[in-house]
Amino acid sequence: MGFVGILLGMFAMGVMQLILATALPYIITEIGGGNLYSWVFSSYIVASLITIPIFARIADIYGKKKFYIIGMATLAIGTLYGGLAPNMIHLIIARTIQGLGAGIITPVSLAMISDIFPPEKRGRMIGIFGFVQLLSNILSPSLGGFITKQLGWHWIFFIVLILIGFSILLVAIGNKDQRISSLVGVSEIDIEGGLLLGIFSVITVILSNVISKQGKFGIFGILLFLCAAVTATILVLNEMHHKNPILKVEFFKTKIIRRSIISAIIVGAVMYGLVTILPLCGVILSKQGFKINESQILSLFMIGLTIGIIVSSMLISKFNSPDFTRILWGLMSVCSFLMLYSISNGNLVIFYILNIFIGIGTGGVMATFLTNSQNAVSCEDRTILSGLIQMARYLGAAIGVTILTSMIPEVTLMSSISQFYKAFGLLMALCLVGLLNEFV
Repeated sequence: MGFVGILLGMFAMGVMQLILATALPYIITEIGGGNLYSWVFSSYIVASLITIPIFARIADIYGKKKFYIIGMATLAIGTLYGGLAPNMIHLIIARTIQGLGAGIITPVSLAMISDIFPPEKRGRMIGIFGFVQLLSNILSPSLGGFITKQLGWHWIFFIVLILIGFSILLVAIGNKDQRISSLVGVSEIDIEGGLLLGIFSVITVILSNVISKQGKFGIFGILLFLCAAVTATILVLNEMHHKNPILKVEFFKTKIIRRSIISAIIVGAVMYGLVTILPLCGVILSKQGFKINESQILSLFMIGLTIGIIVSSMLISKFNSPDFTRILWGLMSVCSFLMLYSISNGNLVIFYILNIFIGIGTGGVMATFLTNSQNAVSCEDRTILSGLIQMARYLGAAIGVTILTSMIPEVTLMSSISQFYKAFGLLMALCLVGLLNEFV
């Protein structure tokens, strides 16, 4: 019963992100705040960055089940607040609360599955867990379009809230919680590192927004850059001297791990950037008479992403990992160039097909960079490395969403697909950097 509750909670978290991406263009037209569009996503991601490393360790000490319920309760509060949000500021605050809850839940979910099932059943159960997440990827865009148009966008939050409630109930009455004895005390947890990482992430996202909008470093941009540099320096010094750091500096000395971390940042920017701007493309195309809408165009990308994750997970053991990753980045680079070319020439059928293929490349890279890096470390370092890779992907997502959305007009000012040229040009540049990273 507890396992079903975890699956339900993860499904709720997955559909919330993608349904909201589909619905947000409509939400903007009702409550305004188009200039804050990217912060609906970035606030959630940055908040998660703060809580993921801290609560992963605390949950080990005081019990994963307890903190799963605390995280879900926090997510529920943010979800209820979001459904009642009267304007964009309130919606962003709600998303921040959701992100704090998601950051508590994320690191303990898979660990709880390992606690519930014996070793011989864990692989199959984790496979089911992954399938549920992939299912949310495919279903969410269509669900978002249906709920928004038939019930109203508020019901996105209320329906997810019901799922969260059932998840809490099933986990609460499910299996007995397990704790790990003889771990470090709370005073030895790297809370300072988590807070510094969160501060650095917020400064970096704001800096990305300022530079992308102004096109240059102004005085404010320089000040933000200096603040980010100082925060990063203090963070590195803290991690070098902390007994249990959330960021193990030694990892960066290994080439394959450095590549994987950079890949995680870039693929996070590409994936979440496309999740954010593709529904806007769908809105414009629908207005121009094309038979596709915001949910359908996002669905094409998510179908490709799902195929990429599944196929790459099966193929990576049969091919040389670095070569396989280079092929994937090469595919993404070519597809992003052709996507820009196809929309500039009005060949949208090709654009739709390429949308699927860049999803396949993105999903493939996501499935490979963690495996590549984990093979380079000892067993006891794999958990902390997995957390580092996840945080890198989240940081890239926050920056990518901010920059890509700043390169297109506000929703109410959009009138032509040509307004997306700069965003897709940046997408091509990101993919080329990802490819170059594999050769450095």
